[in-house]
Amino acid sequence: MEQLPARRLVRMDVVDEKIGFLADRGIFLMGGCIDTDVFYGFFMGMLPKLFSENKKKLWVILNSPGGDIFQGLAIHDLFIAIAKQGVEVNIVGIGMVASMAVCIMQSATRRYAFPNTQFTVHQASLRGDSERQEVNEMIETAKEVERINGIVLNIISERSGMGMEELMRISKKTDYSVSANKATAKEFGPHGLIDEVVVTFPFSFQS
Repeated sequence: MEQLPARRLVRMDVVDEKIGFLADRGIFLMGGCIDTDVFYGFFMGMLPKLFSENKKKLWVILNSPGGDIFQGLAIHDLFIAIAKQGVEVNIVGIGMVASMAVCIMQSATRRYAFPNTQFTVHQASLRGDSERQEVNEMIETAKEVERINGIVLNIISERSGMGMEELMRISKKTDYSVSANKATAKEFGPHGLIDEVVVTFPFSFQS
């Protein structure tokens, strides 16, 4: 196994220490692509909070281009399940909230975003295992994409209040992008993609 330079090991230890510091205070980071590791990281980090005598609000800082659809749905359902146990899961968007990250944002008890956060909504796509497919396989793949696409867009539709037909229309041919700035994301349907635009963190860093 390749040995990491001592300087890099120290840097990783410092990062892990800071992440642990924030997690102890109910603050979690979701950056980069959504995958299995991200799901299990949140699962293992958040669930112990349910057994704490002093239940508090949990906060997720979200800056993600999206990623795996199924892991995104798993994270969405995880946040909903935690909230149903009496612990709020609030999400703060910053930078980019795109694709499955938009879906995850809709699971928050309350949704915040910094002014320059960019939101991108588009229809679902699934990666195939092979570049070549028989016609019947292509048909089945298309049906599966349509089914999954309906689940993802329905989540966004229900929380934002935008009709499914309108949501399908604007996301059908290309990516549909809006900004938190000037409250554009708040006007995405009757309830918006977010609840509030903030210019500072809506939580305290005090333990």
